[in-house]
Amino acid sequence: MQKRIISILEIAKKSTITLSELEKVANTLDTYDDFARTVQTLLDEGFIKAVKSHGTNWKGLPNSFRIQKGRVKQPLIEEIQEMQFKVHPVIELRSYFSSSKKKWMEEKPWIVMIDEYLQKNGLPTTFTNSSERSYEIMKDEKWIDEKGGKAILEKINLFDKLKIMKSPDPLMFAINPNKLLSNLRVYKHLIVENKATYSGLIDSLSTTNFTTLIYGSGWKIASSLNQLTKQLGLTDEEKQHEIYYFGDLDYEGISIYFHLYEKYNVILAQCFYEELLRRPFYKGKENHTKNEVAVHHFLHYFSKEDQEMITDMFEENGYYPQEALTQEELHTIWRHMV
Repeated sequence: MQKRIISILEIAKKSTITLSELEKVANTLDTYDDFARTVQTLLDEGFIKAVKSHGTNWKGLPNSFRIQKGRVKQPLIEEIQEMQFKVHPVIELRSYFSSSKKKWMEEKPWIVMIDEYLQKNGLPTTFTNSSERSYEIMKDEKWIDEKGGKAILEKINLFDKLKIMKSPDPLMFAINPNKLLSNLRVYKHLIVENKATYSGLIDSLSTTNFTTLIYGSGWKIASSLNQLTKQLGLTDEEKQHEIYYFGDLDYEGISIYFHLYEKYNVILAQCFYEELLRRPFYKGKENHTKNEVAVHHFLHYFSKEDQEMITDMFEENGYYPQEALTQEELHTIWRHMV
């Protein structure tokens, strides 16, 4: 009975509660003496305090009580504190100290699942849209946007750390009309990471075998690339699309490529990178995060000699920006691709 009464105290919206309201908690198997002893225990343990001005009943029990919210919430706070020590360090549970036990119990299973995801995967290193991140964490692509997930993630100060993009911007690309209107079976597309490279290549688009030149804009491409066929009006499932990627030769560029490879089966535009390796690298990328799996996958496209050059470059905190290739070099390489 004590647990039942405490649960009523926990959800009470007012700071006081009447004896008659507590009496409703008792069921037919409880005697009034049992009920009276329970109320007295709650008084003794500080969960409630008698409002003396309201008098007592025939059994000597106060007619109303002031709820001692701090004492009532103490077990809940201790439970939350205990869980805080167990979950991944980026999860912050402090906001639940002021929540009701009902809210805590409703949302605790979600926090457990979030913790399991983080313990296994850590914080994401790449950006994606909310639907994909929702599916990764909960196996439910609608949880974040439509089922209250965003509010929970914000409450535990995690939403901004999950690299979730807002609604994707439209995909930015230039079109080769000769290829778009040729009713091809396979359409080829080239993504370049930076604006300068995009501007350097756009004039030669019509002389290539490619239908589009796409401006990737760093990680933005990760959430907007799925709009390509719709924006082109080439949604026929019989049409095939080969998408190539050329980015900076650094840890960030490799991670972007690998993400696109896993998600869209994007092809590495290897010939551009091979040309980059024929010149000195730049220095100054000490703080980029290395994705071991992505780098290992990237290296397997190159000869042993080139692999060693790339490895040595990274050991010296080096990198190759796309801009290391001149406009003429970019044009020549692209015109000879596939």
